[in-house]
Order: sequence, then structure tokens, then C-alpha cells
Amino acid sequence: MTVTLRDARHSEQDRDWIRTVYRDYLSDLSTSRSGVFPVLGEFATRHDELLAGWFVEAGSLPFVILQTGARVGFARIVRSGGFRRQDCDYQMSEFFVLGRARGRGIGRAAATLLFSRFDGDWEVLENEQNRAAVRFWRTVIGEAAGGRFRELRCGGEVRHRFRTGPDRPLS
Repeated sequence: MTVTLRDARHSEQDRDWIRTVYRDYLSDLSTSRSGVFPVLGEFATRHDELLAGWFVEAGSLPFVILQTGARVGFARIVRSGGFRRQDCDYQMSEFFVLGRARGRGIGRAAATLLFSRFDGDWEVLENEQNRAAVRFWRTVIGEAAGGRFRELRCGGEVRHRFRTGPDRPLS
């Protein structure tokens, strides 16, 4: 299995594919019934507007996740200067793998590629009700950060903080 990433800002086909599966992503998020994510269709008219910003906003780094060349997911990183906290270099803003591609190590491989591509201070947030996501990120981040990460819980979120790169211990 070969997992790769492609910068979605450079391909109209990749941007269209993300727009197509975005509804599936929102559906997955809404299953936690946390109240954080809207009922599907509630903001449907704004999806295109929201997604358009992914591909042009300063600090936004959208990627398509590929398995042996086929699109199976997407990730969006927001780096310092974007719409995010200023106390870390990168935040995993969105991360999605199609249901049919889950459980095969694709998400783990894609996240590892992203973490290794961008050295610095990272933050990944999950809804604490989404136990599968919390387990996934705890495992993947633990591996990427050599077990050196902080996990904080606040306001219904689990916040993972860690550093990637050579000789960058967590402070």
C-alpha cells in the first residue's frame, strides 16, 4: 500500500473531489451529536464559500490523501498566520478518510507524512465524544512525537500538543 499526499491548491479535479466528499465528512462529524457541528444541509449554501477559502487563504494547506494514486481522503493544515491560535506553528484543521478506506493504516500513514513534512509545534483537536478519533490521534501523535505530547481537555475538546522535527523535545 502506497499512501501519498498531493497539494489540492494546484488541481481543480482535487478541489472538486474535496467538495464532493465534504458532505460525507460533515456527516461523520455530526454523528457525535455534540451540537458543535450543524445538521447536514443547515448551512449547505455556505459550504462552497467555506471550501473556496481552503484553497486561497494565507496559511491554508489543503491536501488530498491518495492510496496507490486513488483519492481516499483529505487533510487541511492551517499554519501560523492563518485563522488559528498563534502559539503553535501548525494545526490539523480537517482530516478525513473515506469509510471504505478506513482500518487499513491509510490515515495513520497520511498523518505521519504530514507531521514529517512540517517541523514545528503542532496542535490537533478532537471532539471528546468522538472516542475513535481521540484513540486514533493519541496513537498516531504518540508515534510521531516519540511519546512526548500533551493532552488537554477543555470545553468538550481534546487538544493534543506536540513538536515534530529533529531534536525538538516537548517543553
